[in-house]
Amino acid sequence: MVAVIVAKKVNIADIANALGLSRNTVSKALNGSSGITSETRQRVLDQAVRMNYKMMGTQVSKAKAIEATNILLVCKDNQLVNAFFGPLILQLQHIVRSKGAIITMQYMSPEEIRDGVVPSQIHSASGVIGLEILDSDYIRSLIDCGKPCVFFDCAPDAEEISEAYDVVLQDERGLYVAIDLLFQRGYRRFGFVGDPGHCVGFRNRYEFFRLALADHGEFHPEQHSILLPDDQMHQPGAYLKCLQSIELPEVFVCANDMIACDLLKGMREGNMELSRESGLVVFETSHDIVEEGKLLASVNVGRKQIASGLCMLLFDRMQNSAVGKRVVKLESVIDVCSPA
Repeated sequence: MVAVIVAKKVNIADIANALGLSRNTVSKALNGSSGITSETRQRVLDQAVRMNYKMMGTQVSKAKAIEATNILLVCKDNQLVNAFFGPLILQLQHIVRSKGAIITMQYMSPEEIRDGVVPSQIHSASGVIGLEILDSDYIRSLIDCGKPCVFFDCAPDAEEISEAYDVVLQDERGLYVAIDLLFQRGYRRFGFVGDPGHCVGFRNRYEFFRLALADHGEFHPEQHSILLPDDQMHQPGAYLKCLQSIELPEVFVCANDMIACDLLKGMREGNMELSRESGLVVFETSHDIVEEGKLLASVNVGRKQIASGLCMLLFDRMQNSAVGKRVVKLESVIDVCSPA
């Protein structure tokens, strides 16, 4: 049985209350109307994305119609068949086309990203969406083409890029709530699994993980954690070696679903298993992890919500090129499994 913590459907009044503005001002900002400052309009847009406002992704400024728009979607070559990114790409296609725009997908190999190969289609594109591009030099190459760019997650050192672009991330506060609820149930030993240097998302998740434990008086989770860099974790038997070198926690917090699957595989290889009461907290949980029966909590953001946020920011930047760099975090849904 699962207790689900969700945000209610957001309307204009919710955005207005969150910002201390009138409903009329918020309505004008979302519809591109005159009579408000650019700063106010930007505050409203950012808040709408954060709160998953029902119209985001389909709202188009009436002041500037978008004609003959071509969006370039830059992905890694394995993402189409990925259980997380495949549905996200489909949502992006649907939203972009619903605006009357065209979306062109370009799948890049790791070698092409490493070598800085920029898709030739970018020169005819109106804007660029990048999905989990984790090479800061490559991100800079895309931005330097002079097109409006928005990314879903990015490399940690990409934050040093001064040019204006947008990043959409998952809000990590859901993890804090999940850990707090598990502490209330008596769990005390927590370990993190994932490379904090992998991307901004992983780094933030690890920081919130440590913050949640520190607020409960637990300051040394490293003895229960697996924090090896990605290139080492992908080597055969890496998870098993790590598991044999740490003290197993009651709760493993896994940075994503794939990591959770690899962790459980490593435990099976070593004939290890979590105790009956122990289990996993996983970001973006798949059906396979649920079937394992060891899920204590999940922290998820819907693919449609991510796609809507990316499109809303990109189309806004295409029409308002003067806006500064933005990082927007999308609210999570927390599923906490009830005690057996």
